[in-house]
Amino acid sequence: MALIFETKSALFDALKAAVPTGVQCTWAETGKADRRQQVWLGAAVDDETAPVAMRAGAKPTNVTGYVEVNAVVISPGNPIDAERALYALRTVICGAVAGVDVRAVTGLIDVRPESTSVETSETTDGAYSALTMRVRIRGRVYQ
Repeated sequence: MALIFETKSALFDALKAAVPTGVQCTWAETGKADRRQQVWLGAAVDDETAPVAMRAGAKPTNVTGYVEVNAVVISPGNPIDAERALYALRTVICGAVAGVDVRAVTGLIDVRPESTSVETSETTDGAYSALTMRVRIRGRVYQ
Protein backbone atom coordinates (compact mmCIF):
# COMPACT_ATOMS: atom_id res chain seq x y z
CA MET A 1 0.00 0.00 0.00
CA ALA A 2 1.19 3.48 -0.79
CA LEU A 3 -0.01 4.55 2.67
CA ILE A 4 2.74 2.50 4.34
CA PHE A 5 5.43 3.79 1.97
CA GLU A 6 4.35 7.44 2.33
CA THR A 7 4.28 7.09 6.11
CA LYS A 8 7.72 5.46 6.06
CA SER A 9 8.95 8.43 4.05
CA ALA A 10 7.42 10.91 6.53
CA LEU A 11 8.98 8.95 9.40
CA PHE A 12 12.38 9.10 7.70
CA ASP A 13 12.09 12.89 7.39
CA ALA A 14 11.13 13.13 11.08
CA LEU A 15 14.09 10.94 12.06
CA LYS A 16 16.56 12.99 10.00
CA ALA A 17 15.34 16.13 11.74
CA ALA A 18 15.40 14.60 15.24
CA VAL A 19 18.63 12.60 15.51
CA PRO A 20 21.53 14.42 17.15
CA THR A 21 24.59 15.58 15.26
CA GLY A 22 26.97 12.70 14.70
CA VAL A 23 24.27 10.06 14.29
CA GLN A 24 24.08 8.71 10.76
CA CYS A 25 20.45 8.43 9.57
CA THR A 26 19.82 6.43 6.38
CA TRP A 27 16.85 4.97 4.55
CA ALA A 28 18.34 1.47 4.61
CA GLU A 29 21.18 -0.31 6.34
CA THR A 30 24.51 0.75 4.87
CA GLY A 31 26.37 -2.41 5.85
CA LYS A 32 29.22 -0.30 7.16
CA ALA A 33 30.22 0.07 10.78
CA ASP A 34 32.13 3.30 10.23
CA ARG A 35 29.89 5.37 12.50
CA ARG A 36 29.59 5.12 16.25
CA GLN A 37 25.83 5.74 16.10
CA GLN A 38 23.47 4.87 13.25
CA VAL A 39 19.71 4.86 12.64
CA TRP A 40 18.06 3.30 9.60
CA LEU A 41 14.69 2.01 8.47
CA GLY A 42 14.15 -1.69 8.00
CA ALA A 43 11.32 -3.83 6.72
CA ALA A 44 7.89 -2.39 5.93
CA VAL A 45 4.93 -4.75 6.15
CA ASP A 46 1.28 -4.37 5.16
CA ASP A 47 0.00 -6.65 7.88
CA GLU A 48 -3.75 -6.28 7.59
CA THR A 49 -6.24 -4.78 5.20
CA ALA A 50 -9.93 -4.99 6.00
CA PRO A 51 -12.84 -3.66 3.92
CA VAL A 52 -14.99 -1.28 5.92
CA ALA A 53 -18.12 -1.07 3.78
CA MET A 54 -19.86 -2.91 1.00
CA ARG A 55 -21.07 -0.26 -1.42
CA ALA A 56 -20.71 0.97 -4.96
CA GLY A 57 -17.79 3.21 -5.86
CA ALA A 58 -14.62 3.75 -3.89
CA LYS A 59 -14.53 1.39 -0.95
CA PRO A 60 -12.85 2.34 2.32
CA THR A 61 -10.27 -0.14 3.58
CA ASN A 62 -8.63 -0.08 6.99
CA VAL A 63 -4.89 -0.68 6.72
CA THR A 64 -2.51 -1.71 9.47
CA GLY A 65 1.18 -2.03 8.72
CA TYR A 66 4.55 -1.90 10.38
CA VAL A 67 7.93 -0.31 9.76
CA GLU A 68 11.07 -1.28 11.63
CA VAL A 69 13.41 1.41 12.88
CA ASN A 70 16.88 0.10 13.66
CA ALA A 71 19.67 1.77 15.59
CA VAL A 72 23.13 0.80 16.74
CA VAL A 73 25.59 2.40 19.13
CA ILE A 74 29.22 1.27 19.16
CA SER A 75 31.31 2.08 22.22
CA PRO A 76 35.08 1.57 22.50
CA GLY A 77 34.85 -0.61 25.57
CA ASN A 78 31.97 -0.43 27.96
CA PRO A 79 28.71 -2.24 27.10
CA ILE A 80 26.87 -0.28 29.80
CA ASP A 81 27.81 2.99 28.09
CA ALA A 82 26.72 1.59 24.72
CA GLU A 83 23.33 0.54 26.03
CA ARG A 84 22.84 3.82 27.94
CA ALA A 85 23.55 5.78 24.74
CA LEU A 86 21.18 3.52 22.81
CA TYR A 87 18.33 4.17 25.23
CA ALA A 88 18.95 7.91 24.85
CA LEU A 89 18.74 7.43 21.08
CA ARG A 90 15.56 5.35 21.55
CA THR A 91 13.96 8.33 23.30
CA VAL A 92 14.83 10.53 20.32
CA ILE A 93 13.38 7.93 17.92
CA CYS A 94 10.13 7.74 19.93
CA GLY A 95 9.90 11.53 19.74
CA ALA A 96 10.37 11.42 15.97
CA VAL A 97 7.63 8.79 15.63
CA ALA A 98 5.29 10.95 17.73
CA GLY A 99 6.23 13.93 15.57
CA VAL A 100 4.99 12.42 12.31
CA ASP A 101 2.16 14.68 11.14
CA VAL A 102 -0.81 12.41 10.34
CA ARG A 103 -2.22 15.18 8.11
CA ALA A 104 0.84 14.95 5.86
CA VAL A 105 -0.10 11.48 4.55
CA THR A 106 -3.50 10.97 2.98
CA GLY A 107 -5.48 8.39 4.94
CA LEU A 108 -3.06 8.14 7.85
CA ILE A 109 -4.79 7.80 11.23
CA ASP A 110 -2.07 6.83 13.71
CA VAL A 111 1.67 6.12 13.97
CA ARG A 112 3.17 4.80 17.21
CA PRO A 113 5.92 2.55 18.53
CA GLU A 114 4.54 -0.90 19.25
CA SER A 115 7.53 -2.80 20.58
CA THR A 116 11.28 -2.61 20.92
CA SER A 117 14.07 -5.08 21.42
CA VAL A 118 17.60 -4.26 22.54
CA GLU A 119 20.64 -6.48 22.17
CA THR A 120 23.99 -5.60 23.71
CA SER A 121 27.25 -7.42 23.11
CA GLU A 122 30.93 -7.05 23.80
CA THR A 123 33.41 -7.96 21.08
CA THR A 124 37.14 -7.61 20.57
CA ASP A 125 36.43 -4.35 18.71
CA GLY A 126 34.44 -2.88 21.60
CA ALA A 127 30.86 -2.98 22.78
CA TYR A 128 27.75 -2.42 20.76
CA SER A 129 24.09 -2.12 21.50
CA ALA A 130 21.42 -2.59 18.82
CA LEU A 131 17.77 -1.58 18.80
CA THR A 132 14.87 -2.76 16.67
CA MET A 133 11.68 -0.76 17.11
CA ARG A 134 8.47 -1.89 15.47
CA VAL A 135 6.31 1.09 14.53
CA ARG A 136 2.62 0.45 13.88
CA ILE A 137 0.88 2.41 11.13
CA ARG A 138 -2.91 2.59 10.91
CA GLY A 139 -4.90 4.29 8.21
CA ARG A 140 -7.84 4.16 5.86
CA VAL A 141 -7.61 4.21 2.09
CA TYR A 142 -10.26 4.24 -0.62
CA GLN A 143 -9.97 1.75 -3.45
